Amino acid sequence: MRSLGGGLRQIEDTAQTGGAGPRRLVYTNLPRKAEAPREGSANDVPLRDVPRRRPPRGGLGRLLAPLDDFSLPPRLGLYLAAALMAGAGLYGAFLGGHVASARAGIGGAFDQVTARAGLAVQSVVITGHAEVREADILRALEIGDSTSLLTFDAHWARQRLGEIAWVKSATVQKLLPGTLRIDIVERQPYALWQLGGIVSIIDRDGEVIGELGDERFATLPLVVGSGANTRIDDLMAMIEPYQAVSTRLRAAVRVADRRWNLKLDNGVEIRLPETEPGAALAVLEDLAEDHGLMARDIVLIDLRLADRVVVRLSDEAAVQRNAAIKARGAAKSRKGQDT
Repeated sequence: MRSLGGGLRQIEDTAQTGGAGPRRLVYTNLPRKAEAPREGSANDVPLRDVPRRRPPRGGLGRLLAPLDDFSLPPRLGLYLAAALMAGAGLYGAFLGGHVASARAGIGGAFDQVTARAGLAVQSVVITGHAEVREADILRALEIGDSTSLLTFDAHWARQRLGEIAWVKSATVQKLLPGTLRIDIVERQPYALWQLGGIVSIIDRDGEVIGELGDERFATLPLVVGSGANTRIDDLMAMIEPYQAVSTRLRAAVRVADRRWNLKLDNGVEIRLPETEPGAALAVLEDLAEDHGLMARDIVLIDLRLADRVVVRLSDEAAVQRNAAIKARGAAKSRKGQDT
């Protein structure tokens, strides 16, 4: 066996083939300095794709051996540079506070494109509104000529409509290709609430609708004081069975958010207890039916004591009562002298 070139060797196979001479295995990738095999020999068998011999590797080399055949994708550096520049631009926009404006600009451009493509809001159908003006609804929803129905946010629209004082709830539907349907449920005026000198219209839940500025609502029951607006429904339910009070109630004052003072349309004030005010109203109802208490010239009925009812007369009634008492006393004294 003879050395060939830079380390590859020519190997002779000692096996015999059909009585012929020794069969030789010839490497086809031998260096040019290697001795070329004889041409035309029948026993020449070429071995192709034989890997080149690599120098011995250390421990780290053997560990990194799988990376020998690894190659980077073409133009990877170009792509990485472009991604780096785009990231730097986005980071600069974020630091400068321009992300929202950029997003709004892109959204606005998309709105115009889709609107010009035939998906613009062409008609708005509004139902259920009586106190809310249509102009206020359109202004709240920022609907214009270039508003796209495709990109219109119905959830945002419901939130915007809920910010209108008279609107209790709203439903927004998009009907392609160009119709927007809005169904409004308005708050119903239930009473007036006075706090800090400001009188507001409130609904049954005590939610403020707006300040009183319309004479149509001036006759609603008036509640006064902190917390009175959230307890108006309970108050009206409590006094409803008692006609002597419910038919004549003009105002109710919440005292320290614990009890009520009622004002009737004839000027009489009724002071209810903190506990069991309904039972006190039942006693008052009996006194009104059996003794005509509500028809008398009185200004105050105090029901805060459980064992008695305190009544205060008006000034004129007090003068007349004092005069009558004196007259009765004088008559008794004369009668005693005559006897």
